[in-house]
Amino acid sequence: MSSPIQRELLHNALENFADEVGAVAARNAYSPFVNQSSGIATAFFDAGGRLIAQTTGGEFHCSAVRVGLQELLKDTPGPSMEDGDVFILNDHFRGGIHPTDVMVLKPIYVEGELTFFHGALMIVSDLGGVSAAGLPGLATECFHEGVMIPGIHLYRAGHPNKDVIRLIEANSRTPNRVLGDVNAMVAAGNVADIRLKELAQRHGKESLLSLIDDLIVYAERMTRDAIAAIPDGSYSGSYLVEDDGIVADKSYWIRVRVDVRGSDILVDLTGTDDQARGAVNSSYSQSLSGILHALRYYIGSDVPMNEGLYNPIGVVLPLGSIVNPRFPAACNIRIGAVQAIIDSIWQGLGTAYPDLVQAPGGTVHSLIAAGRSPDGDPFVLLTPHFGTGGARSTMDGVDCDPNAMFSGQQGGYGTSLEVLESEYPLRHEYFRVWVDSGGPGRWRGGAALTKEVTFLARADVTTRVVDRCRIPPAGLAGGRPGAGGGWIINRGLPDEWRPAPKATNIPVEAATTVTMLVSGGGGYGDPLDREASMVLRDVQEGFVSVDGALRDYGVIVDPETWEADDSPRATRVGSGTD
Repeated sequence: MSSPIQRELLHNALENFADEVGAVAARNAYSPFVNQSSGIATAFFDAGGRLIAQTTGGEFHCSAVRVGLQELLKDTPGPSMEDGDVFILNDHFRGGIHPTDVMVLKPIYVEGELTFFHGALMIVSDLGGVSAAGLPGLATECFHEGVMIPGIHLYRAGHPNKDVIRLIEANSRTPNRVLGDVNAMVAAGNVADIRLKELAQRHGKESLLSLIDDLIVYAERMTRDAIAAIPDGSYSGSYLVEDDGIVADKSYWIRVRVDVRGSDILVDLTGTDDQARGAVNSSYSQSLSGILHALRYYIGSDVPMNEGLYNPIGVVLPLGSIVNPRFPAACNIRIGAVQAIIDSIWQGLGTAYPDLVQAPGGTVHSLIAAGRSPDGDPFVLLTPHFGTGGARSTMDGVDCDPNAMFSGQQGGYGTSLEVLESEYPLRHEYFRVWVDSGGPGRWRGGAALTKEVTFLARADVTTRVVDRCRIPPAGLAGGRPGAGGGWIINRGLPDEWRPAPKATNIPVEAATTVTMLVSGGGGYGDPLDREASMVLRDVQEGFVSVDGALRDYGVIVDPETWEADDSPRATRVGSGTD
C-alpha cells in the first residue's frame, strides 16, 4: 500500500508527463488550428486498457481515446502486438468522435513486456468528406464526413505502413498538413515511451504498477465518497436540441434520469429521442464524456482522472438514439447533444444543490472554408468559437469565454488572428464582444463574441452552428435567454443575406465578408432585480447597450454623466435582445 505522498507524487508525475506529451503533439502539428494551442488530448493506459492519467485539458477527447483503445484491443489483443507498433483509429462507432478527429495509439514495452499504452487525439486538417475539414453541416451519414479508419497499423514494429499513409494522403484536400498532424501524434507517442520507461526505471516496474493500482483505488474511493454525499434519489432533467439541419424545424429531446444509491450512481438516458437524420448525433464515447464532465462538478476536480473515477458510474445510452446512434449515422455536430446531456444532468441535480445551478450556455460556431490561395496552393480553414456559459445562481456567467463544457478544453481553439491571416487568404475586420448577447437576469448570462472576416480569394464556406440559435440558451428562475447566434454574408451591403445555421459549401467570391455571431449564455433570476450599479457597469464595459439597459433591466443610463436611474422599473418594462 502506497503512502499519500507517494500517490500524489505519482499522480502529478503522470499528469505532467501527459501535458508535456500533449504539448509535443501540438507543437509538431501542421494545422494552425492545433499548433497554436498549449497542447492536445493525450492519455496513458496500462496493458489492460485501464486509464491511468490524461492531460488536464482534454477531458472529452481523452474519454474517446479510452473507449477507442478498448475497441482496438478487441480486434488486436495485446499479445499480438509488437514493440514499435502504432495504430490509427477514427471510427465513431468504435470509440471515435467523427472522422476528422483522429486518434493514434501506441503500445509501450518495458523490459520487453507490454506494460502501457499511449493515446493521442487531434482534429486533423482534412480527411475527406463532402466539405472541408470533414465537418459538413448537412451530412446524413458518416461517409459524408470523411474516411473511416477502424483501428489499423500505422507502424509495424517501428516501420511505417506505407499503404495506409498513401491512403490517408490520397483522401485529403491538404495531404501535407494531415500527414504532419498524424506524425505529430506519433512523435508524442515516442516521448510518452521515453517518459514512462524513465518512471519505471526510477520506481522499478512492478513497484510502479503497484503504485498505479493504489492510485486507481484511491480515485475510486474519492469518487464514491463524493457520490455518497449526494442525497439518495432520482433526479430528472431534459433539454432540447434545436434541429439537425436536414429535417426542417424538427427538434430532439435529451432526457436524463440520475439515480443515486449510496456510493453508486446511474445515469439513464432512456426516453431520449431516436437518432437524427442529420449530424447532431453523439457517439457513445462522447455521450459518456458529457456524463462524466457533468458529474465532475459534484464529484470534484481534485479526483485523479483515471479508471477509478469511472468505476462507480453506470450509464444507459439506448442504442439507436441521438446519444448512441446506429451505423452509419453522421456525428460531426455532436456537441449540441453532449451539451444537452450536461445541462439535463445539472438541471436534475440542481434540485439537490441549488447553489450549483447554472443556466444553459452557447455551443460551438465553426467557420470552415476551402479553396486555393492566390499562389495556387490549396487551403482548408477551420476557425471555431465557443458560446459562453450561462449565469450561475450566485454570479454572472463568464463573458467572452467558453461555456462550462469547454472550460479548460478549448486548447488552441483561440488561434491568433495574425497567424490565420498569414496562413490563409482572409482579413479580420473585427473580433469583439457582441453587445446585449448575454441573457438578462438578476445574474447576467455570459456575453458572447462576434467576428467578421473578408475572404481575399474565392472559397467554399461551411457555416456550421452546433445548436442554440433558433432556440437560444434558456434562462432560469425568471432569467431570459441569451441571444441566439448565426451568420451574415456581406453584412450592411445591398446583397446581405443570412445562411442557415448549418449550411455547407456556400460559394463566395473574393471580397465577400462573413460575420459570425456566437450565442450568449442564459440569465438567472428576474432582470429587474439586478442592481442598477451592475447594469451601469455592464454598459460602461460594453456588455450591455444603453438601449438594452432600459429595455431589459429598466435602468436609464446617461452615457455622458454615467448616472443610472432605475425608476422605470416601476412600470415593469418589456424585454428582448437585438
